[in-house]
Amino acid sequence: MKDIITPFKVGVVVVVAVGAFIWMFGQVEEGIGDDAAGYEVYALFDDASGLNPKTRVTIAGIDVGEIARIKLEGTEAKVVIRVNTPLRSDAVIAKKQVSLLGEYGLQLSPGYTGEPLQHGDQIKNIQVDVSPADLMADLKKITANVTDITESLKSVLGGGEGEEKLVSILTNIDRSVAELRQGIEDNAPKVDLVVDNVVKVTEQARRLTGEFRVSATRILDDAEAVTRNVRDIVGDNTGAVQEGFDGVKGAVVRMQDALDKLDGTLDAARSIATKIDEGEGTIGRLINDDKLIDDVNDLVDESGSFVRQLTRLQTIIAIRADYYLSRGAVRNQVDLKLQPKPDKYYLISLVDDPRGATSVTETVISSSDSSEDPVIREQRTVTEDRFRLSLQFAKRLYMFTGRIGLIENAGGVGLDVHLLGDDLQISADLFDFDSNVWPRLRLDAMYTFFTHLYIAAGVDEVLNTELTDVFFSVGLTFNDEDLRAILVTAPTPSL
Repeated sequence: MKDIITPFKVGVVVVVAVGAFIWMFGQVEEGIGDDAAGYEVYALFDDASGLNPKTRVTIAGIDVGEIARIKLEGTEAKVVIRVNTPLRSDAVIAKKQVSLLGEYGLQLSPGYTGEPLQHGDQIKNIQVDVSPADLMADLKKITANVTDITESLKSVLGGGEGEEKLVSILTNIDRSVAELRQGIEDNAPKVDLVVDNVVKVTEQARRLTGEFRVSATRILDDAEAVTRNVRDIVGDNTGAVQEGFDGVKGAVVRMQDALDKLDGTLDAARSIATKIDEGEGTIGRLINDDKLIDDVNDLVDESGSFVRQLTRLQTIIAIRADYYLSRGAVRNQVDLKLQPKPDKYYLISLVDDPRGATSVTETVISSSDSSEDPVIREQRTVTEDRFRLSLQFAKRLYMFTGRIGLIENAGGVGLDVHLLGDDLQISADLFDFDSNVWPRLRLDAMYTFFTHLYIAAGVDEVLNTELTDVFFSVGLTFNDEDLRAILVTAPTPSL
């Protein structure tokens, strides 16, 4: 009776799942249809691979149009898009990768200050993502570097002595970084202050020179006018003017003294500026040493390249618990996904299955006693409560992801179908071909909520009806950005 009821349950679950899949697939719509507000514009791309008619065009993640057609325009690809939102001449269109399979989409920035675009106009500002070939080349370099680093670490840091070396190295690094940071913080304001002072001195000297030129011209004009007036007055009032002339003479003497002091100030400012231009002194070397500037730029470029190579490898960790109804037991699983490219990844899983790990040993005994069987075979099956390990390589093609490798200590293959923008995933795993009459087949459907939380339901041991069981699951997933946030806020143990 139990064998009849169990296949019936399995059939009902499969029928319901297929019906739900057909209904949800029928809800998918794409394109902007015959929107009366839509109009066509175009952009010229050097490479239109990954783009197809009906590809989405978005602004801030919201669909505003689609690709109407693509054709060859000389040596470039003319991509005509139909949109239903106003665009301006300073709009920017970007070719962005939207799936793990190498598919691309178009993202728009509508522009703000340009003229409105009309039907048939061109979008001239174009941005393109890094090509998959460049990413693969970077991945090969990273893989070679990681291999060299791990070999070196293994040879240097192996054993207890290596651990002591590692602790000492980390301590020295922390101390060096702290001292370097402190030195930069102490000296950076001083250098900035010196440079600011030099700039202020040169600006003041330039301003003072200009003002003096104007003042000197005005003084000479006034002196000429005064001389003319004095000549006229002296001709008629020699005695009366003599007293006034003495006063003018004293004023001229004081003016000459002021001019002499001003000349000394200008000579000092000119000397400072000349030394700076010729690279003399600390400030002159800082301003005129091109090699120092080039070394700093090279350091910044190399640091940026190294950081970009490290950050392209995405790490995803998932924790999952499955509750089996018939057995009343819980199966726990921890996944580590290393994803160097959007369309492939490596999956490492540690599984705590209630059924444990089963091993079979067979002993063959040969006997020369004619009264007994000449060959005696003893077979022993041992089940231990141990973790199971999965190591898989996955490759995605459109909405399908194929997996192959070690699944729970046995060779196997898997297939995932992604729906609803990857929120719904239907999976099948086929493995463990030797333990029973039929291999172990596990089917499940997983739906993701709130980015990090997902639930699942499925059937295990579909082909072996005496072991078939239904399970429900809940899981949590987070990526390297979440790990970075956790490591920043978590307390750091002291060495």
